[in-house]
Amino acid sequence: MTKKLTPEERRLWQLNTRDVTPLSQDAHNSEELAEKSPPPETPVVKPVPKVKKIAAPALPPPPPSLGRKELRRLKIEARFDMHGLTLHTGYEGLERFLRVAQEKGIKTVLVITGKGSMSAENTLRRQVPRWLQETPLRRFVASLHHPAKLQDGGTGAFYVEVRRVDKVRRG
Repeated sequence: MTKKLTPEERRLWQLNTRDVTPLSQDAHNSEELAEKSPPPETPVVKPVPKVKKIAAPALPPPPPSLGRKELRRLKIEARFDMHGLTLHTGYEGLERFLRVAQEKGIKTVLVITGKGSMSAENTLRRQVPRWLQETPLRRFVASLHHPAKLQDGGTGAFYVEVRRVDKVRRG
């Protein structure tokens, strides 16, 4: 069923098609044949084989928190101040610091992030504890305590007990 175009519709159609060049007669005939031929069959899609999941290398369990007695006799042997660092440079610097501390046999370090804003997700103060518990940095950490004592930085600092080299799991 075809509809007759109104004069306005015909004018708009002519405006839109004025730059169109007609197809050659051969192309026009091939279009008619394509319209008359049956639609192509839909291809059969073979199911995708299941992929085996590869287990990630085992990391040591998350570090425990220090107890009251340990906090009282805590001797800080090194400090890492992260003020002014970005998340990227902070992570790299913290990894380097903890690796060197472990190699030197340092037992306890103080990581200072600064108090910053607790409302923002992407601050060192919010990310450092996650890094020390959930990323490969965990292999350097025997225990973690936050917040630090007020004289050591309070809520803007963390005590990290560095894991001894012989206790590091190698994968």
